[in-house]
Amino acid sequence: MDLNKGLRNQKRSYKRFVMIMSFIFILLPLILYLYNKINNIFYISYLIVIEVLIIIAIIIRTDREKLEFKYSNNRLRIVLGILNKKLNIVCDKVALVHIEKFNNIYDVEDFSIIILTTSKFRNKRIIKVNEKFLKLHNYAAKFYYKLKKISPEKDFYYTIIKRGGFKKYYLLDALYRTCVYAHFTEECIEKIKELRKEIEID
Repeated sequence: MDLNKGLRNQKRSYKRFVMIMSFIFILLPLILYLYNKINNIFYISYLIVIEVLIIIAIIIRTDREKLEFKYSNNRLRIVLGILNKKLNIVCDKVALVHIEKFNNIYDVEDFSIIILTTSKFRNKRIIKVNEKFLKLHNYAAKFYYKLKKISPEKDFYYTIIKRGGFKKYYLLDALYRTCVYAHFTEECIEKIKELRKEIEID
């Protein structure tokens, strides 16, 4: 898989989508004006609905695309989505990094990153492991039970990252470089190998 090409295509696809939606957003009221329908309540109502749907579509797409991260002082700071939701991962507290494949809304194969950690560190998006999480994520559940046998007094927390598309490959590599005590599953290692093979990281 050509990851660099995939990432470039992802960026181009996003820009093209925003440009097309913006063009339609401007064009529709212009058409109403040119055809002298600007005072017609039916057409205006219909236009408002379409314009709102266009705005919602752009917001959703932007929210799905945005993934930024930066490492500093043993913390990986991750920013997600249009609302800039922040994750502050304490790297030496990460116990497990795992991925799970799924098909996105375009029926294209994607993957989510599951991070299991012993530190919540005032993060609302890092949640204490619960029964629902354990039922939905079998591998993470097995690893969690092993950890609890070794350290029954410890609490464990999780977060799941789905946004970012091809950017998640680079996030996985950053996690691998910084979370030195974490266990990375075979699926994670394969994704990291794909990236490193392509960009020739030593």
